[in-house]
Amino acid sequence: MRVMILGSGAIGCFLTARLAAAGHDLTLAARESTRRAIESTGLVLQDQAENLRVYPRVVDGTEAGIAQAGGHDLVIVAVKAYDTESAGALLTKVNAPAVLCVQNGVGNEETLVAHLPDHRVIAGTLTTPVEVIAPGHVRVARPSYRFDIAPGPTGGDVTSIVDVFAQAGFQTRTWQDYRALKWSKLLMNILANAQAAILAYTPAQIFANPDFGNLEIRAWREALAVMAAQGIRPLALGGYPLHLVGPLVRHLPLTLVRPLLGRVIAGGRGGKMPSLYYDVYPAPRSRSEIGWLNGAIVSAGRTAGIPTPVNAAFTDILSAIVTGKAQPEDWAGHPQRLIDAVAANGSD
Repeated sequence: MRVMILGSGAIGCFLTARLAAAGHDLTLAARESTRRAIESTGLVLQDQAENLRVYPRVVDGTEAGIAQAGGHDLVIVAVKAYDTESAGALLTKVNAPAVLCVQNGVGNEETLVAHLPDHRVIAGTLTTPVEVIAPGHVRVARPSYRFDIAPGPTGGDVTSIVDVFAQAGFQTRTWQDYRALKWSKLLMNILANAQAAILAYTPAQIFANPDFGNLEIRAWREALAVMAAQGIRPLALGGYPLHLVGPLVRHLPLTLVRPLLGRVIAGGRGGKMPSLYYDVYPAPRSRSEIGWLNGAIVSAGRTAGIPTPVNAAFTDILSAIVTGKAQPEDWAGHPQRLIDAVAANGSD
């Protein structure tokens, strides 16, 4: 299958390496620094078992570069959520019947459909923790290769795409409700993520402290309430029994829930800092996916009439930091200030 991957961050490079090694005709649309690194020394995927080096076709992630790549059977969108709008506009220039969205957050599939009404837009998620070591060099913290997929807003068969990932060594599972797929991944993404970025604490530090751990539980409870209002149930995603954990989080006492979610963190993060932390450190990026994660909970809660004070505080504070309206040092190491900000938003 002819595959183009749009986005050369951790997930884009990870998928490029795995799919190229499986023999697929693959093109990576990348930023210039990554393109030069791969053309010079190849794309390296490092895990606990081996170092995989491949030499895929690489083009600039611009309109000219993508036009140069020609037609494809499938485009995998792996850019950050805040770049989905521009990615959708770029892909109007690509001859590809199917577009697979593997991004984190809620709302990316709908954005792509708005730009690509004649394409089959498909939802996918990966639960493998991957980090960038250098341009064109990524490392898997915990080699558990799982891929979950669902027909997107436009529907359609996904068998051929499942085959692509299975050939690349992924355990694959198909679901029918793409909203449940993406909201379930959101539950995993938000856990000890925004708070770690705001306070500059590790996820382990957060769950070691009852006050910080309780904020994470309240954020999850808000998300679960919003999901329930939309008729969305958590899925057993990537081997994690979210369909069982969700009801326990909503109804068990906080003292019992904290160690439960702490174990989810230990298994899911693979010892690495969460994604939103890197929107702030080593320097604020000016943009963040917080709006498609915690911010999506706030937006859906507003529509459903459900209070979301914890997620609203996380969203507002981190957005202020990355846009320069607040400084990282204003919040790093100041947990009481964060607790007070949540309280000021109201009670859940």
